[in-house]
Amino acid sequence: MGKKNISIFTPVFNEEDNIQDVYLAVKSVMHDISEKYDYEHVFSDNCSSDQSLNILKNISKKDNKVKIIALSRNFGTAKSTLNGILQCTGDAVIHMDADLQDPPTMIAPFIEKWESGFKIVYGVRADREEGWVMKKIRNLFYFIANKLSDEELIPYVGDFRLIDKRIVTELKMIKNRNPYLRGVIANLGFPQIGLPYKRRGRNKGKSNANILIYFETAIHAIISHSTMLLRLSTIIGILITIFCFSLIIIYVFLKFMYGVVVPGLTTIIILVTFFAGVQMIFLGIIGEYIAKIFDQSIERPIVIEEELIGFNKDNN
Repeated sequence: MGKKNISIFTPVFNEEDNIQDVYLAVKSVMHDISEKYDYEHVFSDNCSSDQSLNILKNISKKDNKVKIIALSRNFGTAKSTLNGILQCTGDAVIHMDADLQDPPTMIAPFIEKWESGFKIVYGVRADREEGWVMKKIRNLFYFIANKLSDEELIPYVGDFRLIDKRIVTELKMIKNRNPYLRGVIANLGFPQIGLPYKRRGRNKGKSNANILIYFETAIHAIISHSTMLLRLSTIIGILITIFCFSLIIIYVFLKFMYGVVVPGLTTIIILVTFFAGVQMIFLGIIGEYIAKIFDQSIERPIVIEEELIGFNKDNN
């Protein structure tokens, strides 16, 4: 019986300082289990503006286990990741970020759990090297997301996971070109288990993420797995209508029963401003859903690959 093949997938965007380190770390771990497993290391470069792609090409020339997907532009993390996973050919795929915040030493325990029958093995961030404020923001996100979501979003779980090739097959059948992969994979079913680990700080360099990217990801996660915001908009709209109708009745009652004239200018300004703000929020929510529908309806490709390197080598 031949060796099973493991695909290690690493998305890259301006990670020139970390590429060599993550490549060597993965190579070392896979060498230790090479008697039972072969592997490929698939990098997806999201149109980096530094030397990331050139470094990857130099590595690929020396190591035929390294494969490169070079995208024509930056398509975003979600689309780049989905496309990269779908290109992997292994019996199992492990997502490993280039910054080495997720330890490659977890690869072997992931594979061990996979061999015992689990189709999905994910890393649970039991602790992470980041500030108190950021931890509280993440906790708030998971709380809100699970309250609003129609499906469970597993807390403290990122992209660091192993998925069986059966999961990859299921992802190919999903007609969503921009899914929230963490939620989609977690809710496909199949036996799955989480392994706790401590998430470290970045190996080198600064993160490309910022507060706007985190906010966009949070909205994407909620919109992708819930219609609760639309339902909430309807409920609040009904409550506001009841409130306004009640005020009208009170004002009419005071006017005709007691002859009291309620000063109205300030009240009107406050109410109009408040309701305008509420309407803008709800229009924004509706717009998010419409934008997602539009993105699906025009049937653009997930990404455009400018170059594929190493995919015609003998180790496919």
